[in-house]
Amino acid sequence: MRSLFVMKAFVIFIILSAGLLSAEENATFVLPEKKETTLVLDYRSSISIGVSNSFDLKEIRARESIYDLSIYETIREYFPSLNFSYLQTEESRRRESDDRESRFTVESEFPVYDGGRRGLNYDVAKLNSLLARNDYRIALNELMVSIRGEYLNLLKLRETVTINKQAFERGQMQLSFIQKEFELGDATKLSVLEIEAKVKEIELSKRQSENDYDSALKKFKLLLRIDRKVPVDIRGDVDKDFVFVPVNGLIDEELVSIALKKRKEIESSDVKYEISRLNNLINERYYFPNVSLGFNYNLTGEEFPPREKGWGVNVKFTSRAFGNSMSAGTGYSESGNSNSRGRSSNASVDVLNDMPYKRNILESRLEAARAADETVLTRESIAINVSISCMAMRDSWDMIGIAGKRLELYDSQLEIERLKANMGESRRYDILEKEIERRDAAIALLDSKIKYLTAASDLELSVGMDVDFFKNYMKEKGAVK
Repeated sequence: MRSLFVMKAFVIFIILSAGLLSAEENATFVLPEKKETTLVLDYRSSISIGVSNSFDLKEIRARESIYDLSIYETIREYFPSLNFSYLQTEESRRRESDDRESRFTVESEFPVYDGGRRGLNYDVAKLNSLLARNDYRIALNELMVSIRGEYLNLLKLRETVTINKQAFERGQMQLSFIQKEFELGDATKLSVLEIEAKVKEIELSKRQSENDYDSALKKFKLLLRIDRKVPVDIRGDVDKDFVFVPVNGLIDEELVSIALKKRKEIESSDVKYEISRLNNLINERYYFPNVSLGFNYNLTGEEFPPREKGWGVNVKFTSRAFGNSMSAGTGYSESGNSNSRGRSSNASVDVLNDMPYKRNILESRLEAARAADETVLTRESIAINVSISCMAMRDSWDMIGIAGKRLELYDSQLEIERLKANMGESRRYDILEKEIERRDAAIALLDSKIKYLTAASDLELSVGMDVDFFKNYMKEKGAVK
């Protein structure tokens, strides 16, 4: 009996083991899913990421560094030049002794007078550096406004999707009601078809709004330089995260005055004019002479290292006039350990080798005149843009009030239609029409709010102030409590 029990237990163990192995062979091995982190974006984080990833801003920063280096380059022109040279010659002769010489020379030249060109070049380099810093500030503000506009557009499209979903759900509810009424004989087939057509129309609007949101989200990722495969969650609420204040205290001329003081474009236009004026002055002074003082020291000899000392000093003079170049100079030198002394003078004229001088003067004059006109045009265009932004603010604020009253009206009409439908005094189709009208009114109110926020952003850019300037400005006027 005991051996029979052991045998049965052994058989059962084999059967169970075989079943477990078969189950393990048939089971599918599933790897744990790798969850990709969702990037959460609100307005502040979008600005931060967009600024840090912007190549244009990095390029402007690098250009600013380049202009800073050019300042050091122009400073170098104030110091003398220094040149070291070594020369060794060997000459073999048939009937005479060979000639061999080694020479080590140090030369320096110091510019005494150049007609003020070094000072003008230094001023131009500093102005270019200042212009690069202004360009960075201008580009930064434009990028922030662009990001804010796209972010607000995303909030609008996302809310539009929500409004369309609500309208679609209510349309489906009316469709189910009309189908039940048709089954009970209280509605016609034509009424059912009318409701079905309207529901499909609402569904199409919902799908189009979803596609618009997805397309805008992809463009927003591109603007922020985010990989298109990274999942993004847009956070934010138009009514909770932004403040809508009346625009009664908006004074156009006061904002224009602030803009004329704060806008970097005005300073940049003035800098460009100053640069063109200095360049014209450099060309106008083409005939101013250059005077330099030179000095040299040398060691010569037949053997290395050379031991015979020598030195020299010279004065050089160069100038241009009517397309011709002239140069002259004089010098004094000693060699052979002061055993030999010499004086030298030279003069030369190059005829008509500088003919572009007239064209350069005329071009620089034209550039200076254009830059002067640009300064006036920049101020006028900024004043006009501020006035246009103020008008847009007033119009958008009025539209918010109109759209809000319109939405309240359609909400009231929709409640009346529902009560009438419950009492059998109205058609389901009429309720659905009111639902669509109510949806359009809600989208119109949302659109007017986005236009208000966009206009406020444009106004801040036009005035040359940072984000939230408009809210603080209206708070000073007493519009915000």
